[in-house]
Amino acid sequence: MSNPISQRIFLLLFSIALVFVQGCAPPQDVQAATQRTRSIPVTVIAAQERPFEERITLQGSLLPKEYAMVSPMVDGIVTDVYVEEGDRVVANETKLVQIEKIALTQAYDIACQDQAVAEHACRDAEAQVIAAQVQYDKAKIDYERFVRLREQQAITPDAMEQMEAGFKVAEAQLNRAKTAVALRKEQQKQAAAAVIIARKRLDDSLVISPMDGWITMKTIKRGEFASVGRAILRIADTSVLEVSAFLPGEYYPRIRTGETRMRIQVSGIDVGTLPITYKSPEIMAQLRTFEVKALIESPPEGVVPGAMAQIETVLQSRDSLGVPHDVTQIRDGKTVVFVVENGLARQIEIHTGLTTAGWTEVLGDALAPGTPVISRGYNLVNDGDPVDVQEEAK
Repeated sequence: MSNPISQRIFLLLFSIALVFVQGCAPPQDVQAATQRTRSIPVTVIAAQERPFEERITLQGSLLPKEYAMVSPMVDGIVTDVYVEEGDRVVANETKLVQIEKIALTQAYDIACQDQAVAEHACRDAEAQVIAAQVQYDKAKIDYERFVRLREQQAITPDAMEQMEAGFKVAEAQLNRAKTAVALRKEQQKQAAAAVIIARKRLDDSLVISPMDGWITMKTIKRGEFASVGRAILRIADTSVLEVSAFLPGEYYPRIRTGETRMRIQVSGIDVGTLPITYKSPEIMAQLRTFEVKALIESPPEGVVPGAMAQIETVLQSRDSLGVPHDVTQIRDGKTVVFVVENGLARQIEIHTGLTTAGWTEVLGDALAPGTPVISRGYNLVNDGDPVDVQEEAK
């Protein structure tokens, strides 16, 4: 560089480079614009009070609260069937089935005739007692007279003995007649009991509906044999239904009859939220489940026995502060959300509770109602990052 020419060339090149560098430096307004472009666009939503529930979702079945499996009370051939499946029946009015009417009617008539015979026999026996009583009374008077005559030595011993024998015979005949009356009265009682039984069998041969409802099953036809204890008809009262479901045994202590409620839908029909009316007294050992039921009174059209019910059993419910579930994140092993403070993203650790309808309950006082929580862009920010709130979520 000792050469003057070389020094002048170096200075010239340095000057050109300096001018170039200064010309490339951005002005203050350009720097500010660049700084603004580094702010992260986000949207926010306010933390707000909402209802939260702990619930179990399961399926159940609809059953009639009241139903009857009808079987005949006498054995025999079915002579008439008065109903079909789907028929409406009325308690103590609607005739269902007739069994052996002719044979049982004849048996009743015979029993009535036997009773009449027994009554006549009893009256005849009572008449025999009257006759025997008359003979006895006469024999007694004669006997007493002979006793006095014998004391006076007015009759022979043989005559006295014959009179005494006759008196004893009259007494025996009176006792026999009285015994015959007692026998006839017992026979009369038996005949009366036989009439009652025959009448009962005749009455029982006509099966009457024991309840209001609908015929849902019929397994008998005219001419078939029906036997006592074998169900031939099923009647269901569909005006009051029960929804039956089975819950895991771990929830047994938390279910309270009359307090715990079930939200029920059947084939898209909202039946309502109903209290549990029955809790099984035991947990089934094999399945580790227990049964619960709720009553559905006057069910809407389309809600019928046998349908499947969608059930939400509500274990607890409360109103509390919450945020959308999606905005919660796990960072460094902590559950956090990001809020906006003075144009900056701030990380807030929270403790969560129940989650309902896409919202998560925030426990404690980490957030206040109305706090703007980042709802879009939350996964792009870190604590202290500048943010640009573009639109507030509804």
